[in-house]
Amino acid sequence: MRFDSTPHEPEKSLRVLVVEDQAMFRGFLESWVRDLPGFQFAGSFRSGEEALSCVGELCPDIALVDLQLPRMDGLALAAAFRQVRPQLRTLLLTSLTDPLTLTRVRESGVDGYLEKDAPTEELGTALRTIAAGRPYFSRSFDATLSAEGKLSEAVGKILSRREQQILSLILAGRTSREIAASLSLSPRTVEFHRANLMAKLGATSLSELHHRARQRGFV
Repeated sequence: MRFDSTPHEPEKSLRVLVVEDQAMFRGFLESWVRDLPGFQFAGSFRSGEEALSCVGELCPDIALVDLQLPRMDGLALAAAFRQVRPQLRTLLLTSLTDPLTLTRVRESGVDGYLEKDAPTEELGTALRTIAAGRPYFSRSFDATLSAEGKLSEAVGKILSRREQQILSLILAGRTSREIAASLSLSPRTVEFHRANLMAKLGATSLSELHHRARQRGFV
């Protein structure tokens, strides 16, 4: 973890928190934020748990959060941030562009989404838009969900939010026990949702569940 050691600026510069587990990209974001006019680097962390434990002390205004964090992912972290600092706005950064992930992002209530391979100019636009109190979602985000919404079996139409969340973790290789721990559920509840997912997607095994999810274009 790294904190800003300089005094808080008297101007209206907004404090930006970085949460990214990949060291190289985290370092880039740190340097980029430090050089961006109108913003102040508040600190950086490699895990959601570390960031959550310090957010009250650092008082950031905006958080740049990797969606694919270990253990507590970016969506779970954004929800936890809202509990302890409701005014904190979150911009998710990720390389995931599948309909399942984007549907979960849309329904999560985060302030923005941007692909990690987007130009830095667009990252600046996204940050300034969110700083102004408006949401920012990339063009490909809107295009993918627009096309998905026209399908009769779109992920958001056949799976509940909890089922989407659990399916995403299953496809990431998490066991029922690991999923239960990360979502504060009982293993029995996770198994119940897993059975519903298998039934809805017409799968009889884990490998077939992966296949059905790909077949339907969820991943």
